[in-house]
Amino acid sequence: MKKLNVLLAAIAFSLGFSSCETSKTPIGELSSLVERVEDKYDEFTEDDWDKIASEYERIEEKMSKYEFTDEELKEIGKLKGRIYAKMTKNAVKDFSKQLEDLGKQIEGGVEGFFEELKED
Repeated sequence: MKKLNVLLAAIAFSLGFSSCETSKTPIGELSSLVERVEDKYDEFTEDDWDKIASEYERIEEKMSKYEFTDEELKEIGKLKGRIYAKMTKNAVKDFSKQLEDLGKQIEGGVEGFFEELKED
């Protein structure tokens, strides 16, 4: 009987919680995600960025369930623009690092090539 009461309470709680969700909920979640990214984006690892992308996709899924006012759509657009800007900065930083590493490898390869030619 006690298990049944706990189960019923859990169901009632989840129904009550889900009924409180409105179109503002995913906007708030997106806003929180943007703030987190803006605060620490330069400290994120690749795994962190993967988690951010997953969370962003989850929020996008939630948003697809609602109709938004023009004002809300504008706010969503601003938030998306801010997070895309940080994602782009991160991608450019990673690409620059890859180019730098590639340049060093090419430099080392050329040096090794000419060293080998000099030995013969």
